[in-house]
Amino acid sequence: MSLQVFRDPLKILTDFVVQASSYIIFKDDSGRIYAKNGDTGQIEFVDTDISNLLQSVINTLYQRYGGGRVFIKRGTYYPTKTVIIPDGIKLIIEGEGDATVFRYTSSFTLFFHNPSNPTWSSILVFRSFKVDRSGSGGNKANIIYVLYAFYDEYDNITIVDDYREVGEDVGLYGRNSIVSIVHNCRFFNKSAPVWFHSFLVHIYGNYARNTAFIGFVAGHLLPQSVFGYLQPPGYPLDGLVVIEDNVCIECGRADEAFAVDNEGGNPYTYGTGIIRNNLLITQSYSVRYIAFACVNVDKCFIEDNTANIAIQNCVVNVLWKSVRPSLAVVRGNKVTATVQTNSIPLGVSADRAVVEDNDISVTVTADGSDTGSINWGMKLEALSLVFARNRVVYRYPNASYKQPYFISMNGYMNQVIFRDNYIDVSYPSNISTIYGISIEDSNSKNAEFIIIENNNIKFSAGRPLVVDFWGTYSTPPLLKIMGNRFYSGLSIDVLVGLRASNTVKVIVLGNALEGGVSGLNLYTDSGLTPTLMFIDRDMPIILVSPGFTVKYVKRNSGSATFSGDGATTQFKIRHNLISTPSKVMATPASADASGSFYVTADSTYIYVNYSTAPPAGTGNVVLNWYAEV
Repeated sequence: MSLQVFRDPLKILTDFVVQASSYIIFKDDSGRIYAKNGDTGQIEFVDTDISNLLQSVINTLYQRYGGGRVFIKRGTYYPTKTVIIPDGIKLIIEGEGDATVFRYTSSFTLFFHNPSNPTWSSILVFRSFKVDRSGSGGNKANIIYVLYAFYDEYDNITIVDDYREVGEDVGLYGRNSIVSIVHNCRFFNKSAPVWFHSFLVHIYGNYARNTAFIGFVAGHLLPQSVFGYLQPPGYPLDGLVVIEDNVCIECGRADEAFAVDNEGGNPYTYGTGIIRNNLLITQSYSVRYIAFACVNVDKCFIEDNTANIAIQNCVVNVLWKSVRPSLAVVRGNKVTATVQTNSIPLGVSADRAVVEDNDISVTVTADGSDTGSINWGMKLEALSLVFARNRVVYRYPNASYKQPYFISMNGYMNQVIFRDNYIDVSYPSNISTIYGISIEDSNSKNAEFIIIENNNIKFSAGRPLVVDFWGTYSTPPLLKIMGNRFYSGLSIDVLVGLRASNTVKVIVLGNALEGGVSGLNLYTDSGLTPTLMFIDRDMPIILVSPGFTVKYVKRNSGSATFSGDGATTQFKIRHNLISTPSKVMATPASADASGSFYVTADSTYIYVNYSTAPPAGTGNVVLNWYAEV
């Protein structure tokens, strides 16, 4: 649902001028242009230059009434210079849709509002006309450029230009106003269609095709100390930017396609940015850097967008300069992308991050890099991360190097929920990922829980999952791996690493191991003595590092093999439970173990006591056992 904002200043601003003080502009066949006073009916201005006439009309409205409505009837008008809009005016400039055309090819802005000593009281509405600069060649121009207004709105405007890859060549461009609204506008062959920085920006329902630089981009107020723009008094570096319901075809060929961007050189992270329900398509070209981005934005929402694109870098990225965002939400997006470089297609970094309900299909056509690896598929960093109900399909048809990580959730994790996802990753023959899904905290963090459940995780080659705990914890964190389906085309394991002398509680239950996935590898660095405490486990343990202690909270089971000597009647089995079990059971698994015996236990061992010693032999006494607290 679109954000409902100021749609018509005449209705919501009681001090706006009445239509009686308007001018109607029209032309005759000789090329003369007339301005008729809408109140008196008198022709007050006549000129052959629409720029001169508009300047006279706007100045007169400002001086007489504080502003008004200028209606420009159908026809093609040929401006020759910039029309300057004074500070404090309340002005509507309106035409008859695409039938009212401003036609020029020179390098100048059509309408410009840039007061040297602003009051932030101007109310400006530009509505229903066309600007045609086709054939302008290298003559770049910002078409409408507004700084320091209280309110500026752009409705039903068409801008046609020539393709050129430069920054300052924007259709609708604004800096440090209070409210900027752009809707129902169309842009063709412009370097950038829309680029605003205001306290509130709403860009919705627009169409752009073939933008050479960026697509639909906006940000919050820019700090004067960094960028030099004046800041409106009483307004914080905060606010809201919403970019929604727009269509962009062949957009962002030099930079971002859709972005809430507080500028890369900004040391601050602030404001809320929403990018939702937009459509991005490339057909003959590719997006240069990022399809959907938030840069130095405190709260970022990228939701329900659709993209079918070729791109040279990232599909989704949440970036920051020096302060990590507090919240990033990437939700409900449908993306089909061909990524052409050795990049990370999806990157999110925030204190809290939610990545859910996305359908992402990516083909990475790059073959690797000089460092000998293809980059990660996703990089996710958050103190609290939810990654849920995503469908992720990646293909690396040209990869020539191993990938270090496919999904990296490393170094900044306290809480992770990885649930109900479908992950399918395919590499060429003899190429693999070292760590498919890698989750780890850092030695400066205090992990609370990592929950990995009900996922279908398939890698054509490589380890499907590795979880590393680096910290020393006052309260042991919980690792839950439950109800997953793991597949790898290699003979490989699921790796759980404890990288300090700590204790972690674990539930590993109900997982399906397919392909070459064989079980758990419990790993630690040399010289450490950590403890893994199982609450529940049914996945086999295939490797345990020296010094690693494995304990069980509730239950444990296994097989124990001894060599009889004809004299020993008691055999001890270490059960590794947290305390003395209340239930113990042992059954013979070899002929020599089948004699009469009874079973007892203490906090460390199960004791199998024979009435007659088993005969001598090597490995001839085999007992299956079970113990439960």
